[in-house]
Amino acid sequence: MSPDSLPRSSIALGFREVWRRRPALYSRPLWALMIALDRLPWPWGEDILASLFAAVALVRGSRRRPVLAWASQQPGGRGLRLALAVCAFRGRWVARATLLGVRSPAALSRRAVIRGDEHLTAAPEGTILLGFHLGPPNVDVTLRILGQKLAWFGTSRNSWVWSSEAWRPLSDPRQNLAPPDDEWFWPGYLYRARRILLDGGALFIMADSWIGRAAFPVPLPGGPMIIRSGWLSLCRLTGARVIPVVTHLEGRTQVITVHPALPSPIPRDADPLASWREIITALVSDYVRRYPEQCPVLVFPPTILPRRRGPGRPEPDGHARPPAGGFVRT
Repeated sequence: MSPDSLPRSSIALGFREVWRRRPALYSRPLWALMIALDRLPWPWGEDILASLFAAVALVRGSRRRPVLAWASQQPGGRGLRLALAVCAFRGRWVARATLLGVRSPAALSRRAVIRGDEHLTAAPEGTILLGFHLGPPNVDVTLRILGQKLAWFGTSRNSWVWSSEAWRPLSDPRQNLAPPDDEWFWPGYLYRARRILLDGGALFIMADSWIGRAAFPVPLPGGPMIIRSGWLSLCRLTGARVIPVVTHLEGRTQVITVHPALPSPIPRDADPLASWREIITALVSDYVRRYPEQCPVLVFPPTILPRRRGPGRPEPDGHARPPAGGFVRT
C-alpha cells in the first residue's frame, strides 16, 4: 500500500494519538467511525455521516422533537422533510469540520468559490471578517487556501489533518489564535488579536461564538441567534472595519459570500449600533429563509461552559466558551 493511499491519521499521528485528541462533545463511537471513514475517498465519508445523523433523528426522540418543533415554525411548512435535511446537514458539518476524506488544500480549493471578493481589497486599517455559525464550517481555512491573508480568532481546530505536511502552512500558530484548551490566557489572547488589527491585518471571528457577553439577539422563526460582543470590543479598540461573511453549500461546492463593510457608527446617535444590528439581522434572516436546512446550530446550539484560569477558578460569565467540537455529540 502506498503512503498516498493510507489514511492521514495513520501517516501523521497514528491511531492512539488521533484517539487522544477526541473532542469532549464527540462521542467515542462517532469519533471511531470518523477515523474509519477518513480512509474513504471524499465525499463518501461525508455522505455516510449525513445519512447517519438523519437516521439517528428518526429513532431518537431527543433529536427528533427539537428539530421538528423548529422546522414547523419555518415558512413553507416542510415539517419532517426539513427536519431530516437539517439533521443530515449536521452530519455534513461534522465531516467538513474535520476535513474528512479531504487529502490536500488543493482538493478543497477546487470545490469552493468566493462571491463579492472585491470587498476584500486591502485597506490601511485592520479588517474583521465577521462569520456566523450558518452553513459549512472552516470558512477562514477555505479563504486562506483561496489566497486571502487572515488569522483565525476562535476555538482550537480538531482535525488530524493539521499534523500532515500538506496542511502545515495553515496550522501556523501565528495565524490561529486558539490557545490550548487547558491554557486560557484571555488578556494575551486579546492582545495578539488587537496587534494584528493595528498592524493592518485581517482577523476572522464568529459573531455568535463564545467570545464576549451577549450584545443583541437576532429574532428568527424558532428562536433567536445571540450575537456576542467580542468582535465589537476589538472593533472599538482598533478602529478596524467589519466585513460580514456568510457561506452555504450549492451541491458539493462551498460558496463564500463577502458583503460590503458595515458603515461607520455615528457617535452622536442614541444607539450608534442600530445600523449594524439592522444589517446583521437582515443578513441572517435572509440566510435562514433561503437555506434553513443549513442552520443546525439554531436547533442544537453549542453548550457554553465556564472558562477557567486555574483549578477551581472560573472566569467571569462574559468569557464562557463551548468545548471543542461544538454541537455535534451523537
